[in-house]
Amino acid sequence: MLEVLAYLFEQFYNADGLPDMSQLAKKLSLAGFEGEDIHDALTWLSELKQIDVAPYKLLDANEFGFRSLHPMELERLSEDAAIFMHSLDATRILSAGERELVLDRLWREPDGEVALERIKLIVLMVIWQKRDALTNLLIEELLFGREGFALH
Repeated sequence: MLEVLAYLFEQFYNADGLPDMSQLAKKLSLAGFEGEDIHDALTWLSELKQIDVAPYKLLDANEFGFRSLHPMELERLSEDAAIFMHSLDATRILSAGERELVLDRLWREPDGEVALERIKLIVLMVIWQKRDALTNLLIEELLFGREGFALH
């Protein structure tokens, strides 16, 4: 699915919006993507539209700085995902509210360990609409970057 999101980023990120979902599905199919990947990407986009960031913006007014993950949170993350979350926090790429939104969405995941790729998708979902230079770089790194990249 990351390939589909990379395509969407390249094609539509600077546009005012995306075409409706049925047109988008057709465009993705014509671009050669598989049905399951298209379905997953469209589901991701519909989840993106439903995120209510307002409650989390209150946290940004009182920027908390570094936050250690609770052992129950760490238990849900793969080692790579935990390192990734720590690097996002250490580099202040996510605001306090965005970080908490990512963690809240993590708890909505089915039981079991959450892998790095899923955390990346959640982070993408949270930051996709920001459209500032730093966020654009992170999105490009998440979608097109190399495995094991370090944020610094």
